[in-house]
Amino acid sequence: MKNMKKVEIIIESVYINRLVDLLRKHDITGYTIIKDIEGCGGHGLKTADDVTDVFSNNYVFTVCEEEKYLNMEESILSFIRKYGGKCIISDVMLLI
Repeated sequence: MKNMKKVEIIIESVYINRLVDLLRKHDITGYTIIKDIEGCGGHGLKTADDVTDVFSNNYVFTVCEEEKYLNMEESILSFIRKYGGKCIISDVMLLI
């Protein structure tokens, strides 16, 4: 097993390409995107628009080595401050 960081980000769908660019810039090549997620938080109930994905949220997660996470931590923080969203960081074990 290997100690890793799990980075989970919930953002509005219109910003997904910017987030993917940020991940790639920091050499994160493996990630998962789940589109049109719904939930309730500080801004109330958030549901997806039936016609377009303009008002929907996306969930993105990746697992990376701690060093890679630390190299992109400030970039993620700046991204969330500029575009909104939530970022959750967890210590995880990768079974290899």
